[in-house]
Amino acid sequence: MNKTSLKIFICFTLTAAVIATILLVINVTGIAYIVGSDASVNLYDNSPRKTLNMVGENLTRTDNGFTLTEDIVPDEFWCILIDENGDVIWSENMPDDIPQKYSINDVARMTHWFLNDYPVYVRTEDYGLIVLGIPKNSVAKYEMAYSMKWFDTLPQRILTILIINICFAAVFAFIFGIRLYRRLRTLMNGINDLQSEKPVRLNEKGIFKEVSASINRTSDTIERKNAALAARDSARSNWISGISHDIRTPLSVIIGYSEELSKAENLTDTEQKKAENITAQGIKIKKLIEDLNLISSLEYDMQPSKKSTVKICPLLRRVVSDILNSSIADKCEIELDLQDEKSTVSADESLIERAIFNLINNSVTHNENGCKIWISQYERDGTVYVDIQDNGKGAPEGVLGNISQIPKSPHGLGLPMAYRIIRVHGGKFTVKNDGGLKIRIELPKI
Repeated sequence: MNKTSLKIFICFTLTAAVIATILLVINVTGIAYIVGSDASVNLYDNSPRKTLNMVGENLTRTDNGFTLTEDIVPDEFWCILIDENGDVIWSENMPDDIPQKYSINDVARMTHWFLNDYPVYVRTEDYGLIVLGIPKNSVAKYEMAYSMKWFDTLPQRILTILIINICFAAVFAFIFGIRLYRRLRTLMNGINDLQSEKPVRLNEKGIFKEVSASINRTSDTIERKNAALAARDSARSNWISGISHDIRTPLSVIIGYSEELSKAENLTDTEQKKAENITAQGIKIKKLIEDLNLISSLEYDMQPSKKSTVKICPLLRRVVSDILNSSIADKCEIELDLQDEKSTVSADESLIERAIFNLINNSVTHNENGCKIWISQYERDGTVYVDIQDNGKGAPEGVLGNISQIPKSPHGLGLPMAYRIIRVHGGKFTVKNDGGLKIRIELPKI
């Protein structure tokens, strides 16, 4: 989050600084072009300086004086030729207020660009001084003189000004960028909190007003939906707990009576088998109810509440013994390999026992023709491993691919339930088909 906001801030700052610098260079270049261009006095297609030069090149001496070989002087311009005695010996469009005679002082004043308020340009030739005049108030002229030292240090001064402008541009960009960064950081924090479903209340002001308002509305919607889901889940959990309790009491009575009936001596063999079947089915219903309660708590990754120090090897022996002593394992052979008798984990013992029982029971019940089951336990790098493998037909790939999902029916609960139990204990659960079903459980050792 912070890195993203920082990148946006740096990009904005650098972009603003570069743009300001480019604009500065463009403006300096434009000013230099304007100042150095003849466009400022390019009044009529030709500049006065160019017209004056053309006059000097095309003014020729004749027997009767001087004449222009071409029509060069525009109607608004005027031009005169002054000889060395100060007399006007040739003219073109000369106004009435222009003198016919000039002293040295007059020529000196003229060379300072104005003659009777007319802006003038002068050119010296062997035969005299050519003066070109343009309309009054058409241009402004100012005398500017610079030393050679000024020209020598001009590049350094331009570079200094450029650096100063870059610094100012960076400072201004930083000032505006830091404000943008703070607003972006607030938005990013809000989005992250939104992702974690935490309540978000952003200040709905500034350029991100609409975005902040949208995030706030989304947060309100999530809160309402979470509250509704929590209420629904609580109601469902309470209902499951209540109905389980209501069923468990009469079911215990049924199982108790059926066990007594199966042991009665005055019953026929058929009646005893019926009583035993009632007992078995009652135990099966009891297990389904227990599984239902367990799924209700594990579906949302609720943490086990009865953790204690559990010895893995005695637990494995107990589960295997219960299965072997029941009628369900008649066609299966179980082999135990327990390498670390002192292996202990912090866990809810009843949940771990249920997970191990479900995994072994799956191998027994899903291989009708019988199978062999290998169970091994060992330690490695602070982790307790339990491997359960059979040589049966394995499990459907669809079940293995959705091992983390609790099925909607009672069938196929064993693997997903064991997966959830191991995961809520901070362990790892992997399963695959490899010459049968191969399961590995990893739990942190204590």
